[in-house]
This record gives sequence, C-alpha cells and structure tokens, in this order.
Amino acid sequence: MEKDETGISVIVCSVKPELCNQMLESVKNTIGTNFETIVFDNREKQWGICKVYNYCAQKAKFPYLCFIHEDIIMPSPNWGMNMVMFYEKTTDCGVIGFAGGTVAKRNFCGWECGRYRWYFSADNSKTHTNSNLNYRYKNPDNVEFAKVVTVDGLFLFVKRSIWIENPFDEKLIKGFHFYDADFSFAIAQKWQNYVCLTLDIYHFSVGKPDKTYFENARIFQKKWKHALPLSIDKKEIGMIKEMDTAYLLFANTYRLGLKSSINHFIKINGVLYFFVFCFFYIPIKKLEKIIKIIKQKL
Repeated sequence: MEKDETGISVIVCSVKPELCNQMLESVKNTIGTNFETIVFDNREKQWGICKVYNYCAQKAKFPYLCFIHEDIIMPSPNWGMNMVMFYEKTTDCGVIGFAGGTVAKRNFCGWECGRYRWYFSADNSKTHTNSNLNYRYKNPDNVEFAKVVTVDGLFLFVKRSIWIENPFDEKLIKGFHFYDADFSFAIAQKWQNYVCLTLDIYHFSVGKPDKTYFENARIFQKKWKHALPLSIDKKEIGMIKEMDTAYLLFANTYRLGLKSSINHFIKINGVLYFFVFCFFYIPIKKLEKIIKIIKQKL
C-alpha cells in the first residue's frame, strides 16, 4: 500500500466504545494535521496489546503512528502538528510520550525517576471535571521535551519506519503490561526517546499492577539483561539504588512463588549479590522500619 507523505495514524485497542468515541472526538478537534484512526475492537478476540498494535500499524497509511489509550482526552490544540514539528527537527528522535523514566535499572523499570505531565482521574470516572483530576508534572530542567529512556504506554508517538525496525514483541510480552517499557527501551538502544512537557493529556485511570505485570517485568529483565541498567546520562546505578528497586520487586512477586522469586533474583544479579541482599540489606531495612515505629510512638 502506498503511504501518504504527511499525517498521523492514530491507533487504538478498544474494549469500551463509549470511552473510545469520546477520545476520538477530542483527537479530531485538537490534532491539527491530517490523520486517520485505526480502532481495533478487542472485546471478542481479546488479543494482547502487542499483537493488536502490530496488526493495526501494518494497515497505517501515514508516516507517523500514535498508539493511544482509549481512556484519555487530548485537550491541547494542535498537539499532533507540534509532535510532527519536533520530530522533523530532532534527528535522533525515537518515541515521544507524556510520561517516561530517565533510568531503567537492572532490577526494576518504573517512573520513580522520570519526567511527566498529565492529568489523571483517581476515581476512574469517564469524564473530567476540576474536582476529579489530579495534576502530575515533573520537569526539573524546565524543557519543552525531556529526554527519557522508557515511555508510558498511554501515548506513544513514533515514526512508522522506526516501528518497522522495532515492532512490539508479541512473542514474549503477553497481555497489557510492560509492552510500553519493552517497546521504548528497544528503540532507546539506537534512538533518543522524549516526553512532551508543554501539552496536556487527561487520563481516566491510574493503573493497577497485577500478576501479569510482574511476570512481564521478569521477562523484560531477562530479555534486556545485557543492556541494563541504562540512564539518559549514562551514569552507573549504585548498588544501594539497585537493591532498593530489587526490594520493591521482590516484595511484590510473592504471588509468583518464593522459590521462583529467588531463582529470578540470582539469574539477574548473581549469587554474591543475593547474599548481600539477604544478610545485609534486608536486615537494615527491617531495622529502619522498627526505628521509625519507635519514633512515632515516642
């Protein structure tokens, strides 16, 4: 199929048509450039999001792809044109989003070290009001577009040519978790990812990590062990910081089994690291908790 020279293909995996239509109306009113919408109704097939996105991207006619969640609103005018203009003047640009992490550690990949700008609804309502939207903004360098390693999947803007080289990994990443970290991290091996900090986005959910989330977190760690950790400034991640995130992951993977958690930890970090973690780090963390409780009671 011959591809058009300009424009954006907006791709959506939908299970709630009402929300999807609301989002598409906002896109239509604010995108500010040529576009098409490719909506995949996933209520019947229930494919993983990687498979849905790859399937839809193959049908796209425009050179820019925008993978977008259906539970959002795009309120800022000309956001699409702004994305395209930034892309065209930024030769190293990979993925653009609205939330991203500046560091991907060996033991966990999250947004605790990140840059972001979006409004989210803590009560998961379907509409936005001044009372139910919470504003999240972190931009310490005061820039319009900040460099990041990974990008949150609520909004992924990328050239079709880059997606062709780095499709979503539907063989390894199942369901609806960690597809975004895996996709953007793959692209970060060659390109520079960014988050936009001048435009707004409304998101009507906050997300809840489940069993699949932590299963895919492990898959991500095993797949990218050779490339982790990675930060935008290429600095080494200290042992304590790595152990902090290892502790966070370890504490949340009990549902996958203690033996499984221990085996995974050793595969990622080695036996010596596990010894230090068990006999030094964890006792210190427990002691810190005890001291904190005592101070509160005094």
